[in-house]
Amino acid sequence: MSIHQMNIRSFAQMLGALRGQLDKADAHALAVGYDPRNLLSARLAPDMHPLAKQLQFACTQAHEAVCRLSGRPLPSLQAPDDLDQARALIDQTLDQLASADAAVIDAGASRDVAIELAGDLAFDMKGSEYAAYWATPQFYFHLITAYSILRHNGVPLGKADYVPHMFAWVRQN
Repeated sequence: MSIHQMNIRSFAQMLGALRGQLDKADAHALAVGYDPRNLLSARLAPDMHPLAKQLQFACTQAHEAVCRLSGRPLPSLQAPDDLDQARALIDQTLDQLASADAAVIDAGASRDVAIELAGDLAFDMKGSEYAAYWATPQFYFHLITAYSILRHNGVPLGKADYVPHMFAWVRQN
């Protein structure tokens, strides 16, 4: 399976699912009678980032995968202030993923990738290592944390909301 299939296409599927989860969160908040923006400040633990940052980070990881593997400058995304902004951020990210050239992404497997973090922490790797060992786990960490925050706050989500593309494949016997 190519890097484009493993990262770009799967990120797009999962961000589409996340967008659907936000739609359910919005409807649930309104049905129960609270401001849906309250969800954006919700977190699983005091030392974890809130939902708004988890959404930002999931989208950032998807954008950065396209940019790092194709040699383009990295974006600077902002955390959303409301669920409409959150959906717009996901839509912008989906557009970025849809415009990624599969051949360029796959050729990025041999590209040198350098990640520099705070505290002088740096990682140097090849694009294939970046895709497998950095982009994928980082993306899914923030994605599942966002899902968990929504569930923890009473949004009625289940497995079919997390992987709706798989439930679309259920055999009709």
